Amino acid sequence: MRIRYIRRPHAGLSCKVYLLDLDNTLHLASSHILPEINRQMTRYLETHLELDTQKASELRTQYWLRYGATLLGMMRHHQTDPHHFLANTHVFPELKTVSSRHGSVPHRLRSLNGVRIMLTNAPRAYAVALCKELGLYRHLHAVIAIEDMVVHQAWRPKPAGILWPNLKSKLKGRKALLVDDTLGHLEQAARHGIQTSWITFPGLGFKPIGLKGRVKHRIRQFEAIRTAKF
Repeated sequence: MRIRYIRRPHAGLSCKVYLLDLDNTLHLASSHILPEINRQMTRYLETHLELDTQKASELRTQYWLRYGATLLGMMRHHQTDPHHFLANTHVFPELKTVSSRHGSVPHRLRSLNGVRIMLTNAPRAYAVALCKELGLYRHLHAVIAIEDMVVHQAWRPKPAGILWPNLKSKLKGRKALLVDDTLGHLEQAARHGIQTSWITFPGLGFKPIGLKGRVKHRIRQFEAIRTAKF
């Protein structure tokens, strides 16, 4: 597990750490980007496993539900090269035409008085390119992409239980808040003493269930992140 710093936090910054998901947290991905990623993953399974579209889609979903990422199922059951898979399932030549930020996220991101780290199961090339397009990249201190979530020589992206204590050790005792749209990721983080905030802003296409379990805080706009106490 490694944290790749884009820029070091300045001396006057709070010791708090904001761990920020990307898709459907820092921008709206449900309308264009996520459906296209699903299509690209389905085509990948069709091609490399010689499946028809329906079977490929079902298997993609099955692996996502079981392992938290389709990639992990492909690696475990088909010895898929993770870098090849990621390079061929996050292809967006024209990010400007498919991405959209919600609210005044760049301004709000910049105003967070703490270390701002993007923690995403997306590949680094896609995540960095998208953040630059949306004006977010210059306000981040670090990016932890799926390629960085390697623990004991195995890929362990969200929501893997072993990820969180390893990440906490890298933060060296600083208090952390995870902001994510996926409840399962938040539940695992909370189990390991990380504060959590579930973002369910309008436009995700589902009605969120009530809060339960270890996740106690929910926001509907990124701007409301300041209401999370940690």
